[in-house]
Amino acid sequence: MNTTTNNKILLPDLKRQIIVQSTAAVTRAGEGSASLLKNGKILLVYSRFTGGGADHDTSELFGGILDPVTGEIQDGRIFFQDVGAVNQMCVSFERLNDGDLGIVFLRRSAPDEDDVYFSRSPDDGITWSKPVKVNSCCEEKFIVVNCDRLRQFSSGRLAIPAALYPERKNLEKPSSLAMFYSDDGGKSWFISERLRILGKNMQPPRCIHPDAGQIWKDGCSYYAKEQEPGVEELADGRILLYCRTYIGYMYQAYSSDNGQSWTELKASSDIVSPCSPQSIRRIPGSTRLLCIFNDRRNVAYGDPEKFWNWRTPLTLAVSDDNAATWRILGNIEDDSHNYCYTSILFLGDNILLTYYESENTVQDGKPVRRNLASLKMLILNLKQICQH
Repeated sequence: MNTTTNNKILLPDLKRQIIVQSTAAVTRAGEGSASLLKNGKILLVYSRFTGGGADHDTSELFGGILDPVTGEIQDGRIFFQDVGAVNQMCVSFERLNDGDLGIVFLRRSAPDEDDVYFSRSPDDGITWSKPVKVNSCCEEKFIVVNCDRLRQFSSGRLAIPAALYPERKNLEKPSSLAMFYSDDGGKSWFISERLRILGKNMQPPRCIHPDAGQIWKDGCSYYAKEQEPGVEELADGRILLYCRTYIGYMYQAYSSDNGQSWTELKASSDIVSPCSPQSIRRIPGSTRLLCIFNDRRNVAYGDPEKFWNWRTPLTLAVSDDNAATWRILGNIEDDSHNYCYTSILFLGDNILLTYYESENTVQDGKPVRRNLASLKMLILNLKQICQH
């Protein structure tokens, strides 16, 4: 079956490499984050699952020094080991304004209960402060924070965007999006105004498959139609919040008060995407934003034959007007696999991306893709791809 009409031509790359192949011993490896250390080396930490592939299965934060030439991880070790936790996953690094290295991760205590933790290192990851529980300021027990989402704004404010679930899969208690923030270097945390997509702002897809009308209606009433937010500071000082949805587009909102209150969430009609997370970063010293996402512009919403919900291909878009519009530069991975949960690290004129590559099988004569499987890296030259 043809999965998409996107062609196989990819933007030029400098390096493309599987870092950790999923196996029976390591069933899932991904949702990581990388940081450039002061000695020029790259520290990469990811979620290493050893007891199954579901979010509530056994996993640990594992990582070390990434060799960008070979893709090997040297001096590998477990970070923040906690034998009492169901698992630990979804790591984010951020180089803080005072020079320390900040980290955020999830610690799961039950299948639908987890906590968000923040720590900092003064010596580039050799030692860490005692992790601080971030979500004490909210009542929700089930919290989703994607990998590579920790940000520090120019004001010094630390920000962690999150999806909050009062009760998972309860239509009477819908989820919401918000941003945890700290103005004292991560010692104490507060929560922003909550966001949900209002009915008046639900934009129908450009093309809905004839058999998918009910899927669209169900998506509009789903208790968690907006999910997995990210934030990024714009060149004009505003904060952009963006999220994946069940209704065909990335949605976004803006804040003019450092992320405490938000405009209404509205569709970014240039970013046509399944319910798969996007990753957005502003190029340092520039107004230009980069967006990594799964481009499904050429597939009708809900099309079962072309697998609308597959997270493929992996595509790069740019915005030069603070995310008002986006221009698609091209694909960085073709449609042969699914790809998701991208981390972005700027290395001078290059960028290092890490993300999941799917495990592909066939069941009952039909293709099946397990999204969360192997950890892959890709290095691109910014000038080369933008000129391309």
